[in-house]
Amino acid sequence: MANEDMVVVAVVARKGGSGKSTLVKALASAALAGGKSALVIDTDPQGDLTRWFARALANGLAPAGASFATVKNTAELEATIHSAYDAQDRDFVFIDTAGVGGEWTDEIAMMADHLVTPVVASYTDLEVGAQTVAWFKGLHARVPDPAKLPPHHVVLTQLSSRTTALEMKMLQDASRLFPVMETLMQHRNVYREMDAQGFLGEIVRRLKASPNPLQRGQARNYQEALVESNQLLNDILEA
Repeated sequence: MANEDMVVVAVVARKGGSGKSTLVKALASAALAGGKSALVIDTDPQGDLTRWFARALANGLAPAGASFATVKNTAELEATIHSAYDAQDRDFVFIDTAGVGGEWTDEIAMMADHLVTPVVASYTDLEVGAQTVAWFKGLHARVPDPAKLPPHHVVLTQLSSRTTALEMKMLQDASRLFPVMETLMQHRNVYREMDAQGFLGEIVRRLKASPNPLQRGQARNYQEALVESNQLLNDILEA
């Protein structure tokens, strides 16, 4: 029997550089650190996620439950998802997408259980994020059965650890523009380190096992990012 509980999360945005790949890496890290299995799929021709997964493997920082696939079109994507579904060996599928709209994104939306859009905390990015939300609303008129569309979530990213007055105003404005998730993604240097090294949970494990007390002390920063990523994943699943 196929895995009826497998969850497909697609990260979409109509702008490059919005943090889609970072969000996929963080969500996959959270799922795997929680003992789940995850298939990570790169559909972006730029291949950011593909290079990251290769670095994680080379550094020994990819957990046993992680697998990876690169696809070039929606037919390959659908076949990859169905294969994971039938194999019954994946709890999650996380999809990184190119920063484009059109039919490609429409088809990906129909394959997902959840759509997530990261929006950087700036007014320029809020306007672009509103375009992505408008695309999703328009999708309801383009599909035969809108009730089958997945829920759409917006994650505000790169916020200061101490929210400024300007950021507070942006949060209020964003909440009027689109459905903002309760958990926010802070600007953290460890997300850059995650990109350089591999999965957050594996980095934490290695640092905690280090004989060097300074390195063991650094584990806390990665653990905080992992907790934040897990909260984001839970918010998505509960919405």
